[in-house]
Amino acid sequence: MEYRHRGVVGPLILITIGVLFLLANMGMLPLSFWEIGFRFWPLILILIGLEILFGRRSALGALAIVVLWVALVGGVLWLAFTQGGGILPSAVGTSEQLSQPLQDIKSATVNLNIGFSNTTLNSLGSDSGDLMKGTFRHAEGTRVVKTYQVVGNDGRLGLKEEGTNFILGGSSVSRWELGLNPAVPIVLNVNGGIGTATLDLSALNVTSLSLDTGIGSLNVTMPKTGAVTMRLNGGVGSATVTIPQGVAARIRVDGGLGGIHVDQARFPKIGDTYQSADYASATNKMDIEVDGGIGSINIR
Repeated sequence: MEYRHRGVVGPLILITIGVLFLLANMGMLPLSFWEIGFRFWPLILILIGLEILFGRRSALGALAIVVLWVALVGGVLWLAFTQGGGILPSAVGTSEQLSQPLQDIKSATVNLNIGFSNTTLNSLGSDSGDLMKGTFRHAEGTRVVKTYQVVGNDGRLGLKEEGTNFILGGSSVSRWELGLNPAVPIVLNVNGGIGTATLDLSALNVTSLSLDTGIGSLNVTMPKTGAVTMRLNGGVGSATVTIPQGVAARIRVDGGLGGIHVDQARFPKIGDTYQSADYASATNKMDIEVDGGIGSINIR
């Protein structure tokens, strides 16, 4: 009699999604669940095809599919841990130089709409004559739209990625490498996309920061000096916020479906707020509001 059984594909997919969500919410994945899913979703088609060919014919075939799936998922996780952001390969087609002279402005508002990109942002040299300078590497059909205007003494800079760089079709993501002037007070607004964004603000004079995590992963190192207000809107990706030693913080959290983890050794919880013991008297401090989403948020 020919062997017939219920398919194993459905249960395997549900178990895998559950395990990946759990690892992401515990902060144990270097990339978000969605980054991994966007790149490796074709494995599900392979799994369905193998079950149609072999899994429905014998118990041995079903067992072989389970073993193969475990090996494939293990390989994906190994790539995530060993390659980090490289799991979404950067485009190598065109390299474009970006810059905006500082001129006579006294402050700046910078809006970044990242899109399908791996992004790094840090400080320019203290003697730089630019507000912003960097490189945009991208495939054909993708571009950065730059806008700039001066209102009073405030320079308002916008960078937005546009084009046809669609990751589900196998295209590689773009890469932004940007620096901002450390001498000018900056209001920074970042709209995250798909990819890995690493923002090193430690040497910058950021006075206000607004972050939307998007689908990718976001890693932010906060400024070492000054009083900074921050709004973090969690999406379906992951975010890690590092507050430098010696900087106080007050963190208010509106939880979402994902996990929100705060280092209570540094920021003990008092009611609904996590707060440094010396927050009220500190010169260098962060006032952070977190609106959680589906992904994981870690503040340390």
